[in-house]
Amino acid sequence: MSKYVTKAVIPAAGLGMRLRPLTLYTPKELLPVGGKPIIQYALEMYMAAGISEFCIIVSPEKPQLKNFVTGNWTPPALPFEKDSRFYKELERCRIVFVTQKHPRGVADAVGLAKNFVGDDPFACIMPDCLLFSNKPHAQQVIQVFERYKRSVIGTVLIKGGDVRRFGNVGLLGTQRLNGDCFLITSLSDKKIEPLTAGPGETIHKGFGGGIYLPEYFDLVEVIRSKAKGEVDDVPIHQALISQGKLLGVLLQGVAFDVGHPLGFRAAAHYTGRRVNSS
Repeated sequence: MSKYVTKAVIPAAGLGMRLRPLTLYTPKELLPVGGKPIIQYALEMYMAAGISEFCIIVSPEKPQLKNFVTGNWTPPALPFEKDSRFYKELERCRIVFVTQKHPRGVADAVGLAKNFVGDDPFACIMPDCLLFSNKPHAQQVIQVFERYKRSVIGTVLIKGGDVRRFGNVGLLGTQRLNGDCFLITSLSDKKIEPLTAGPGETIHKGFGGGIYLPEYFDLVEVIRSKAKGEVDDVPIHQALISQGKLLGVLLQGVAFDVGHPLGFRAAAHYTGRRVNSS
């Protein structure tokens, strides 16, 4: 097993139901935030952290996504300008596409990358979790992985009304290890009702995923054998927690769940202010 993280799995086969009707004709990953698509933020974040091998899980219903990543498009086919510098950087990377024929959940999608990952650690940060920071999201979790050699996810603290912009899943119980690093002791299931917080309350939750050891794929098979619907990643995290194998790091930066309608709008507003102030 390599001690360095050079591979990333990017699940991008979902239907983007939370963002309907925006995603009826445009894949969620191609929706623009601040003038560029969500998937570009993800790829740039990984490349800035030293990752150069990508397995992108795609849907047969979203051919535009593969066309974007390969550069096989010309404006105005997509609602933004073509970034030549981005494609020049991407040329140095190895990119593999794997098709998830039916949307059966995040863990099912990631499980399709088993052969790509092999015996190496890998990054898996959901592309709709944007973190604006001087230090790339992936780099922050990689640093903790390299210190402890255990699976680690990014976490955020959310205050007051901001909680409405995030999905209601992954609320954490933690035990501090060192600085901003935690042993995660519990992680909540997905809930339909909106996430809420009382006056002055701060919510500590997982954000986007992180770095995993290849044992992830063994857990996918266990979960898949029991699942009646989606094969989600929440039970994967909970299984790792039950074995004392999941760490968390408090991320530095401004976080947005752009898969959530309110989060998408807030990210667009934030990037617009940054452009206007520069």
